[in-house]
Amino acid sequence: MKTAIVLDKSYLDAASTEEMHALCDNYEVLISDELFFELITTRPDSKQRCFSKLPDRTNPVWLIPNVGTLLRFELENEVACTPLIRHRAQEDFQFNSKLRDGTYVPEGTVHRDIKKWKAHIAQETNRFIERCAIVHQFFPELSGIEWKDFRGAIQEARCKTATNEDFIRGIYASFLTEDAPANAPKPEVISPAWAFFRWVQCQVLCCLRLFGRYQGKVPEPKGKTFIEKAEHSMLDSCHLIHGSLAGAIATRDDEVREDMRLLLRGCILEPPNSVTVTGKC
Repeated sequence: MKTAIVLDKSYLDAASTEEMHALCDNYEVLISDELFFELITTRPDSKQRCFSKLPDRTNPVWLIPNVGTLLRFELENEVACTPLIRHRAQEDFQFNSKLRDGTYVPEGTVHRDIKKWKAHIAQETNRFIERCAIVHQFFPELSGIEWKDFRGAIQEARCKTATNEDFIRGIYASFLTEDAPANAPKPEVISPAWAFFRWVQCQVLCCLRLFGRYQGKVPEPKGKTFIEKAEHSMLDSCHLIHGSLAGAIATRDDEVREDMRLLLRGCILEPPNSVTVTGKC
């Protein structure tokens, strides 16, 4: 079987039709629920452009569930969710041709699902913002430092998050004292092969980036621009969770590429020669 690779919107946006077909020929391309609904709810011209690049055939890609579904799988089965490919939709499918020609209009159940998804994304974005406001609490070294040392301290915290597995288990353990399900896996059980582990790790990694960008303060009041940036970062964290679980991602987003290289030194990135600003650990 070909290597599975997670796709994000930045790759699909920028790739030519030929590049996208080559990706689908060379890999088992995985589209998550998060990306699918991102595509369905984007501008009509962007939606048409993206779907028209996918091969017009049965099963051009594999659809995989969202992060929440992977977490529930681990709760119910008490095993890691990997490999991701086993969670692909089992039924054969072909994208609606109207998505390719730009005439698709969601109706009925699909329209209701989109409204629910938008509400879900808004809720998850608010939760992400709340985590951004408190992420420094896991890093006492970020408190009381001079501004000139702040950027370096953020990078050190991100490196610690990316490389110290016991540190991630410790953060996860702190969550278990709150409203965790009774059957949540024990900290000593989870590893980088688990969605629970990657959820904690990638959320902290992305929260630190936003925390650093806004100089350690969440704006009040939260304007439209900040909320849009936070939503983008939250969705990036989902793609990063899927990508780190698969060990491969097709993305042109420099921040996602940087984070993947921090998390997995031997990860597969497409395109391989894209310019990436890589933090050092």
